[in-house]
Amino acid sequence: MAHNLTIQEDGTVEFFSAVTKGWHQLGQTSERKLTWQEAMEESKTGWEVEKVPVLHQGANGELLTVPNQVVVRRTDNFNSLGVVSNTYQTIQNSETFEFVNEIVGEGQACWDTAGSIDGGRIVFMQVELEGNLFLNANPDDKTLKKVLFINSHDGSKAFMGMITPIRVVCQNTLNAALGNHKNQFKIYHRKNYQSKKQEAQKILGLASAYYDDLQTVMNTLAETPVSHSYIQGFLNTLIPALPDAATGKIPSRTQNRRDDIENLIINGKGNSGRTKWDIWNGVTEYVDYKGGSRIIGKKDMDSNDLMEAYASQRFERAILGTGAVLKQKAMDLLLN
Repeated sequence: MAHNLTIQEDGTVEFFSAVTKGWHQLGQTSERKLTWQEAMEESKTGWEVEKVPVLHQGANGELLTVPNQVVVRRTDNFNSLGVVSNTYQTIQNSETFEFVNEIVGEGQACWDTAGSIDGGRIVFMQVELEGNLFLNANPDDKTLKKVLFINSHDGSKAFMGMITPIRVVCQNTLNAALGNHKNQFKIYHRKNYQSKKQEAQKILGLASAYYDDLQTVMNTLAETPVSHSYIQGFLNTLIPALPDAATGKIPSRTQNRRDDIENLIINGKGNSGRTKWDIWNGVTEYVDYKGGSRIIGKKDMDSNDLMEAYASQRFERAILGTGAVLKQKAMDLLLN
């Protein structure tokens, strides 16, 4: 399906949320705090993976093994997830859940969401830490302290954890590198990956310092007024473009992106276009909800499937791709 959440043969969706059903009302919900084992069970991601040889047919019809490569496949349905090097170390879903539980601390976090996408190629889980961030200028503007973890079984990504504060008013992700505080770690699929646990614990141990820093930055941005000319200059630097040589005009796609962000700065949820905080939230809301992606085969999709496809692509782009880069550039501009 276009939302890209994994759906098992019996129709069960590999996704759970502790608050409300997401991804167009799919998946399981829970109204109580879960253990890591329960979170894995509710998200239906308790399956394992294994490595098997890559074979090809020889000239005489015999099956030959491809050297130095293996297939990673699920053991519950034997679906292939990816072809990787034979030195690739699998990290089971149960290991990632237990790993997260250990580095965050038993009972120190609420399991917020978990699930898999693209048949199980990507498995994700998000936990919410205790305490929230509030603006001095507007205590109703609350930000939640969350940490997102992602693992892949197709060789496309390392096992990674990212500090991902979420602004409640529109659920936009505010993650940005602040000063010397790292907001993520990566553990590669190698034999010594367990030895990286101490490094992960160290980085997550800095989460409190990161959030203290973010609290200061949030208040600074919210207390710094801006003019219309400042917003225009900011957008020109954030998304620069040379005018078309023939027409002398800025390309329409570039202008549309600028117009969309400016509109969200002024009219986005909780925004009025008066402070740097409004600018920052306009950018993050654009990346998380508005920024478009090209969808292959979209002409054959109905409107609901197309919306789900865009949402799925924006999720990854906002956290790991070009959207994350745009957010970081915006933060750098606002803090200079």
